[in-house]
Amino acid sequence: MIYLLIHFLHVIGALGMAAAYAVETAGLIGMRRATEAGEARAWLRTRRWVLMVGPASIGLVLASGVYTIVSGWGWPGWIVVSSGSLVALAAIGGILTGIPMARIAPDIERADGALSEELRHTIRGRLLAISITTRIAVTLGIVFLMVRKPDLLPSVAVIGSAAAIGLAAGSTFRVALPKPMTSIDGRLPPVKGAEA
Repeated sequence: MIYLLIHFLHVIGALGMAAAYAVETAGLIGMRRATEAGEARAWLRTRRWVLMVGPASIGLVLASGVYTIVSGWGWPGWIVVSSGSLVALAAIGGILTGIPMARIAPDIERADGALSEELRHTIRGRLLAISITTRIAVTLGIVFLMVRKPDLLPSVAVIGSAAAIGLAAGSTFRVALPKPMTSIDGRLPPVKGAEA
């Protein structure tokens, strides 16, 4: 009975991680597309949910995983690599997302009107994109290890490949910028007061 409860909590933690990734990705895309300070702030505030759900979910997955290890699974290769990868996920999030966001957030909060080109360039930097795509890819690699349960070296190869794919995806991450509004005939709408 206890094992079933722990397994349930393990699954809940995994679902929480997926939810945090989804919110973080949406927030990042929204901030990268933002041209006005108010819009950027609205997307920035989604990070509160990420900070509440993400670390707690990783902690829940690790804690429930440790219980299953102690209660009988032991330390086969795939568990060793999966556990190390979970710790790496927290480190990647803290370093590649936490540190840059600690610098960016105050600038967004202070901004007024249109975002400066410098701030938009900072928001659209590669580190934030690399962080989220690498963590998603590594998490999928961990899921693969849980399903297939390979030995140590194949497990390392799986996570290494997943990290490389995530890194490559983040390095080429692009978000289409919003296009200016045009009228039906393709011309820009008149500016208010310009007719006077």
